[in-house]
This record gives sequence, structure tokens and C-alpha cells, in this order.
Amino acid sequence: MKKHLVAFLSMIGLAGVTGPVRAQVLKGSDEESKVKTESKIKSSKQLAEKKGANAQIQDKRKDKWAKADAENKAVKADVQHKAVKNDASIKRSKDAAEIKSNKNQANIKMNQKTAPTEPATQPK
Repeated sequence: MKKHLVAFLSMIGLAGVTGPVRAQVLKGSDEESKVKTESKIKSSKQLAEKKGANAQIQDKRKDKWAKADAENKAVKADVQHKAVKNDASIKRSKDAAEIKSNKNQANIKMNQKTAPTEPATQPK
């Protein structure tokens, strides 16, 4: 009775792939072997479709992680670039300050050499 109900439902399009659907064939006929091979073909196609769907899902996951990794690498590279740029800026400002300090010291020494020395006054 169950087989008849499933067969009727499959004829009107209400039975899904989960229902065990078999065509009604007389035993001993050539049609029986054809039905078995058809059911094997259908099951292999369904299995291939499931594998394909799973592969697509995994590919999407890989793409998602690859995109996230690429973004992380880009952010790290940008941070490193800014850090190098900042270090170079700090080094230039230190060098400029050192040059300015050296010039000031040289000017002080020149002023000391060229400035007339006042005679020491004697205490009264």
C-alpha cells in the first residue's frame, strides 16, 4: 500500500527524492534490470550533486578566508609602511636638531674667540 501511495504521489509531482520510488515492473522482465540501472544512475547523480554543492560551499569558505587574509596582510603592510615612514621622520628631525645644535655650538665658540676679552678688574 505504501509503495502505491508513493507511486501515486510521484506521478502528480509531490514525492521528493527522499521517498523510495520504484517503477512497477513485472518480475522476470527486461524492464526490471533497466529500472535498477536507472535508479543507480539517479542515486549516483544525486551523490555527485551533493558533492558539488559541498565543494562550492567549501570554495566559498576558502574564498572568504583568503579575502580576510589578504585584507589583514594589507593592513599589516600599511602599518609597517607608516611605522617606517614615522621612524624616518623622527630620524630626520633628530638629525636636523643635531645639526642645529652643532651650528649653535660652533657659533658660540666663534663668538668666544672673536669677542674681546675684558681685562679683569681688580677688586677694590
